[in-house]
Amino acid sequence: MVKMRNLLATLLLVLTLFCAAAQAENSNLKAGSAAPPLELAALDGKTIDLQSYAGHQPVILFFFTSWSKSCQDALAALQSLYANERNNTQVIAISFDKKSSELKNLVASQKIAFPIIQDKKLSLIDKYQIVILPTTICINKAGAVEKIFIDYDDNINKALSEWVKS
Repeated sequence: MVKMRNLLATLLLVLTLFCAAAQAENSNLKAGSAAPPLELAALDGKTIDLQSYAGHQPVILFFFTSWSKSCQDALAALQSLYANERNNTQVIAISFDKKSSELKNLVASQKIAFPIIQDKKLSLIDKYQIVILPTTICINKAGAVEKIFIDYDDNINKALSEWVKS
């Protein structure tokens, strides 16, 4: 009787761990998965709802901080891409800055024309599994993740340009 109880307890534990692992695996953001919902106010006060672009335009989500040189360079490159492709692709940048003044100064100095969201509460870090900044996520018209880029350099800039034109 005791052996049977121990066996059942062990099986229950294994089943619980298996279900937890399967659920964690299903929550991973990867190419082909649906983009998590995103609905936050941009710096200009307008609400940005990622779902509103589904069926209309692909979206580039760019996660950054204003104090990072790599993020600043990437913002400038994305602004150039956006200026050339704004009719074909939407760029949305999400800042994890705590200070609005520094973020607004950067946006003004770089003349960023695409929406910037300031996520002071870091609510999107877990949803989008952001570990390194900058991170860029390409979402197709159907709302599925197609590409994820960590950091930013000329190769990523080239890959984004090619993705937008594909």
